[in-house]
Amino acid sequence: MIFWLGIFMLASISCKNPAGPDNENSKANIIVINDCGVALDIYMDGNLQFSVEYQDSKTIYNVSLELHELEARIKGTGTEIMSLSVELYEAINYEWTVQSSATLSISNEYGETLSIYVDGNLQNDIDDQATIIFEHFPYGEHLLEALRTSDKVKVASTTVNIDENIEYLWTISK
Repeated sequence: MIFWLGIFMLASISCKNPAGPDNENSKANIIVINDCGVALDIYMDGNLQFSVEYQDSKTIYNVSLELHELEARIKGTGTEIMSLSVELYEAINYEWTVQSSATLSISNEYGETLSIYVDGNLQNDIDDQATIIFEHFPYGEHLLEALRTSDKVKVASTTVNIDENIEYLWTISK
């Protein structure tokens, strides 16, 4: 399954490889940025290149200028997070940011405005009968909490384990 959301293939002329674009033996580099919430195994053309931790990046060096298949899989499991076919045309640095395609939707049916916290950090206030949507929600286990905005009293909490690129729903009601 190919996911295009969160993929950025950026070319920077100022970041050319030493061989330069005029050399027919020129090679490109692919910088992989992990922004999906878990450690990843990165494959190119079916071969494991390396593992990269969450919020880290690594580079595939000296990549031939042709079509390549890239895959990001959850480290050690083989579960594919994202894949991409990319045609490299220039001997420059390309970036591929791997993000989760999971979505978290929170609906407020509590009757009052609520403040939503994720892993202890305030994300947003949500009015009664409204929904907020978090796209590209990172993989892993997250604590969700809802506090009444008026007096900061916790009215609901749940733990969600994001492990698929699907929509996760949490409805808060009395």
